Amino acid sequence: MAKCEHCGTEYAPKSAEDRYCCRGCEFVAELISENGFERFYDLKQDLIVAPARSRPFEEHDFSWLAAKQAAAEQRAISKHEAARLELALEGISCVGCVWLVERLFSRHAGAIRGIANPNSGRLHLEWVPEKCDLEPFLRELCRFGYVAAPAGSVSGDHERRRLAARLGLCGAFALNTMGFMLPVYLDMPDDFEFAALFRLIAFVSATLSMLVGGGYFIDRAWRSLRAGSLHIDLPIALGLMVAYTGSIVGWVQRREELMYFDFVSTFVFLMLCGRYLQTAAVDRNRRRLVRQQPVPEAVPPADGAGDPVAREEIAPGLRFLLGPGQAMPVSGLVAAGEAEFSLEWIHGESDAVRFAAGMRLPAGAVLLSRAPATVEAGERWEDSLLAKLTAPNLTERGSPGLDRLLRVYLIVVLVLGVAALAGWCWLGHPWTGAQAMISVFIVSCPCALGVAIPLADDLAASAMERLGLYVRTATLWPRLRRIRRVVFDKTGTLTLERPALVNPESVDALDDTAALALARLTRSSLHPVSRALLEALGGRGQKLLENGDDAAPEEHPGLGVTLTTPDGRWSLGKAGWDGVGAGFAATGEGSELRRDGNLVAAFRFREALRPGAVETVRLLEKQGLELHILSGDHPDKVSHMAATLGLPPANALGGLSPEEKLQHVRNLGSSDVLYLGDGANDSLAFDAALVSGTPVVDRSLLETKADFFTLGTGLGFLPRLLRAASGRAVAVRAAFGFALVYNLTTIAFSMAGKMSPVVASVIMPLSSIVSISIVASLFRAIDAKKIAKNG
Repeated sequence: MAKCEHCGTEYAPKSAEDRYCCRGCEFVAELISENGFERFYDLKQDLIVAPARSRPFEEHDFSWLAAKQAAAEQRAISKHEAARLELALEGISCVGCVWLVERLFSRHAGAIRGIANPNSGRLHLEWVPEKCDLEPFLRELCRFGYVAAPAGSVSGDHERRRLAARLGLCGAFALNTMGFMLPVYLDMPDDFEFAALFRLIAFVSATLSMLVGGGYFIDRAWRSLRAGSLHIDLPIALGLMVAYTGSIVGWVQRREELMYFDFVSTFVFLMLCGRYLQTAAVDRNRRRLVRQQPVPEAVPPADGAGDPVAREEIAPGLRFLLGPGQAMPVSGLVAAGEAEFSLEWIHGESDAVRFAAGMRLPAGAVLLSRAPATVEAGERWEDSLLAKLTAPNLTERGSPGLDRLLRVYLIVVLVLGVAALAGWCWLGHPWTGAQAMISVFIVSCPCALGVAIPLADDLAASAMERLGLYVRTATLWPRLRRIRRVVFDKTGTLTLERPALVNPESVDALDDTAALALARLTRSSLHPVSRALLEALGGRGQKLLENGDDAAPEEHPGLGVTLTTPDGRWSLGKAGWDGVGAGFAATGEGSELRRDGNLVAAFRFREALRPGAVETVRLLEKQGLELHILSGDHPDKVSHMAATLGLPPANALGGLSPEEKLQHVRNLGSSDVLYLGDGANDSLAFDAALVSGTPVVDRSLLETKADFFTLGTGLGFLPRLLRAASGRAVAVRAAFGFALVYNLTTIAFSMAGKMSPVVASVIMPLSSIVSISIVASLFRAIDAKKIAKNG
């Protein structure tokens, strides 16, 4: 295995001269070199980015841009300022990407500045109104592997912003509270003229901290209790409420030993810091992908009259237009003409299938033809299988072990706190008892863990990002430790999503005339074979197209495509088809390029395993994991795949429907299953598995509901992901050990009536610092790079 010099992903080189995993990466690397942008690689360092594949060669739809640019310029002209536009940007992941995108924009006429943000996945553009054309810039970005889209609202984005606002306000409140409580700790006399005002300001600041930040944890704790589960927010909420209530009592009764206003404000701020760290990392990964989902949210009527019909309003008998690359939202039929569809989402086989007028069309069939198809709905969206497959999974996948730990922890803390109160009251010191009980509840708050655990999660996620894997759910890491079985889908998961060209030399041997014809025939096509050939042409095809015309080829569903040029009539289709009629004798598998019916080149394809698949299987078996394949593909193909990977035949099942996949996952015991899949037919099993992941493919769907997704082509990330989870668990256990010693010591002092508000306020942030140091030092000792190298 070698590493691609552009994207950094692992691949199997065909020769000693191979430096790139695909023609797309080779093309982008050449562009970077030709434009003098080599500094990109210095800034990128060892971070793995998504392989370019055929993306730089594909056509992208920017029909939405003109209206947005015009609106931005109209606003700018009316205000006599620069025009501004915010876009979502897919593919940006590092400082090198930021530098490259900003340099590219600065070369265009009228550009003022472009600011790319890999954390938010956003691109901010400013330009002189009516002096800059944005579309050529966005198309240039595509050639470098970045795709821009309208900036929409991302799930979780609003919560992250609200959390950031809470964090900023509570930081100010904490500083205010500590500042005005400090004179109290320095024995400020009661007759000092501002003493009452200082206490009032501290009370108001702590109250605002409770309202702005404490309410966040109290609300989440209450919702978890109503749902019948325990969450780490529960002890946080308990400690806050006890400390705040006790402080009010102490303020009213003038008992300074009960006043913990500064603890309340500081604790809220620290907990929000940890929660923001955790949330921001997850949301950042959710925004990395901006591609439109293949299932349309609305469909235009076939007659062009009226507004688009929302998919929830689709009724049987409705005729509408299905766009290229879109999935049929409901089952129905082809109403007119003929077209090619992919049924990969349904049964896992990627071969294109021809559908003629009147033929039944299943929900989830993806249109591969270049032109829209007229289809007729046969059912409502709510009755569609695709609606069930794409429905979000609302089940909260928590940790039963954490629930049991929290239950025991809360019972112990409550018993010790009440015992301290009862003991001191029995000795005749009720106020000391109240202070002891409040101190027990306060010092037992999981402050150290509330900061250390999110840090451990972030360090583990950062180690995986260097491998091109991105975490989408905050609870992934503890669930990974319970995995005992790994289930793979076959097509697009164990194999690459497109067929591999067996004889790339046949493309290299084409003269410029034939290569240009092949580039024209495959450009803008969604057919997997066409995309594979377009990628094989690489930069040569793009340079030839720059000097060619935009003549569109004619499609012949089920056969191929043709193109008439001054050089003759070119055709690309099934082996044996001469590009003229519908009747032909198949001469073998693969595709052929013909000129005036004469064979120019024959291309052979095969289903290709993802790089490192066999090695990954062996590593997972060494870790004691049980491996299975569940596929909708033909059973014979699945059996062959199992034999190739060295898996028992009984562990590889083919011809499965989505419901049958779900049932098999449940039969395996879904509480310890990691499911890796890529299609809609994996969705139900996805929801049932304890952990779910997906490789991002051309017509991806599951990355919006997966626990993690990967942008690379190989499978080597999987054993490394489990290793990272083990390293994270070591760090968390060490932090738990420190927290246990800390809590036992401070609780003993509290029950003895020796804990004061000032001591509690000092040791709480100190304990957080120690926990953070423990986690950070252990991760350095484990060395995230070893995780990446050794698997």
